[in-house]
Amino acid sequence: MARLIFCFLAALWSACSASSAAEPPALTAPAVARLINAAEKNVEDSKGWADYLLDVLKLHVLSASKENICAAIAIIDQESSFVADPAVAGLGKISEAALRAKMDKVPVLGRIALHFLEVTPSPQDNYLARIRAARTERDLDLVYRAMVADAGKQTGLGLVINSGLLNKQIDGRNEIDTIGSMQVSVDFALETAKRRRWLPMALDDVYALRDELYTRHGGMYYGVLLLLGYETGYNKKLYRFADFNAGRYSSRNAAFQSQISELSGNSLAADGDLLLYDKSGKVASGVSNTEKALRAVLKNSSFELADEDIRKDLLREKDSDFVKTLTYSALRATYEQATKKRPAFAMVPNIALSSPKIRSKMTTRIFAESVDRRYQSCMARK
Repeated sequence: MARLIFCFLAALWSACSASSAAEPPALTAPAVARLINAAEKNVEDSKGWADYLLDVLKLHVLSASKENICAAIAIIDQESSFVADPAVAGLGKISEAALRAKMDKVPVLGRIALHFLEVTPSPQDNYLARIRAARTERDLDLVYRAMVADAGKQTGLGLVINSGLLNKQIDGRNEIDTIGSMQVSVDFALETAKRRRWLPMALDDVYALRDELYTRHGGMYYGVLLLLGYETGYNKKLYRFADFNAGRYSSRNAAFQSQISELSGNSLAADGDLLLYDKSGKVASGVSNTEKALRAVLKNSSFELADEDIRKDLLREKDSDFVKTLTYSALRATYEQATKKRPAFAMVPNIALSSPKIRSKMTTRIFAESVDRRYQSCMARK
């Protein structure tokens, strides 16, 4: 018995020692600053960026390993070249042109709205001129906030607007929906912040969060969490970079869609969304082409899964546990049996990206591969 206990403890100690030895060493602030300078030569205050990045990793209980550091550096460099609130070339003119195009679709109301913007709050300092002069996303953000405040005063609804009851409607109409050095989704940051609160968010709280995202620390706080704060099962950082652009688990789900497409013979968009979603991000009641094809494939397989069971499992597509569902396992088993190929766990989603900020052709693949090249260069440096 004593020998068994000794062997057990020895094995346990050996495992712990191996685990400890496998843990990559944490980088120091000077080392991180050197990696930042190597990635972007003209960074202002690289030591400050390094200090904030290490603090953010610590706050999220994430390892300050070279792998994590380089992943964050690659995203920041890609998105902003290490500028907390980056200027966008021609932003004001682009925004004005987009606004006028939108107003042209409703000619009568559009003319009234444009006239309002040209004379409010005054003809000398009007909202349209502010939009035209905008250089950064925050400039446009502040114009929108001023318009909301002005509308509240003119309608007498200031208290209602500031109470937070209309936050979703007000913030949902703000065109600036990704912010800061890592271009983090405002919706992601809001959902994260709400989970840390007891009280509902007033409109001022939403604005305070937006202001935080425009800072170095705030942009990285939410950006690093979005990038690294979840388990993926991926064997390449490339897929995590694609997820950063397309949404968590999009790469895993895109591979799942590709397998459904091959088995069903239907051409499906490998965009990582297995269900239909409305503008607010909630699951819509309709059945997506992916779900229809999946139902047909599994109906002809050896697995007895009702449509209701499939829908129940697909509702977990944005979670890590989706891989534990019967639907996920059944599809992969059916694919392997039919094709004699091992199903891929992940693939980069096929999504074309469009935004006034994007001047050239951009897709999720182009984005992810560009970030991955920066990441590989960072990892190769000593």
